[in-house]
Amino acid sequence: MEQVEKQVIEIITGVLKPRNEGVLVAGSSMMGDPREWDSMAFVEIFLAVSGHFDLEVSDDDAISFMSVPEIVGFVSERV
Repeated sequence: MEQVEKQVIEIITGVLKPRNEGVLVAGSSMMGDPREWDSMAFVEIFLAVSGHFDLEVSDDDAISFMSVPEIVGFVSERV
């Protein structure tokens, strides 16, 4: 799970980097700073994570893409 967390943080950092130079940590979430993790970033993160891990993700499952721990948990259960 630690490796998944590292990869997820790298993916999200890559999506958010052009928006903000802030530091992403394991507990970061969409609600933490909506200026950087907004609805457009949510879609980009959703696509990047599902593509990187080759996961089929339903719209209902996408709800779990609101924080780093939720994404890590989602991916860990499926890889």
